[in-house]
Amino acid sequence: MKQKITILTNGLLIIILAILAGCNNTTNGLKTKIVSAHKAGLPISSEVSNLLSVNCYACHNPNTKSHDEMLAPPLAGIKIRYKKATNNREAFIDLMSSFVYNPSEEASLMKGPIKRFGVMPKTALDENKIREIVTYLYDNDVPEPSWFKEHHNEMNGGKNNKK
Repeated sequence: MKQKITILTNGLLIIILAILAGCNNTTNGLKTKIVSAHKAGLPISSEVSNLLSVNCYACHNPNTKSHDEMLAPPLAGIKIRYKKATNNREAFIDLMSSFVYNPSEEASLMKGPIKRFGVMPKTALDENKIREIVTYLYDNDVPEPSWFKEHHNEMNGGKNNKK
């Protein structure tokens, strides 16, 4: 009897480890891009890389194959919208950080995505970590899904509004 319990426990442990390894693999392509960005000399700490992978790309995944697969709008689109609404780096960081720290429909700049996806859940990250992520987003190119440029142009009347 004790041997059967040990076998079941070991089997369950193997299944759990396989599931966790599978979940980890869903962001491997993205982690490769982040590591490549770092090797190219872009300023990114491993901590910000982990914060992005764990907290942001779960919903704002730039590796989705279509707009229909998204759980939230791509960060590339969010960056464009916040840059358009602000006139400098500090205003961008302040405005986006404030929303991410305390998301609400009223504070959102992106009414279309709010209608489609709803308001993002409140994060467990503290204000300083959120500011680190938002600062990184402002200062660096953000990976975008392969379909993003076409979708963005379509949603903006054929205009490329990158700032």
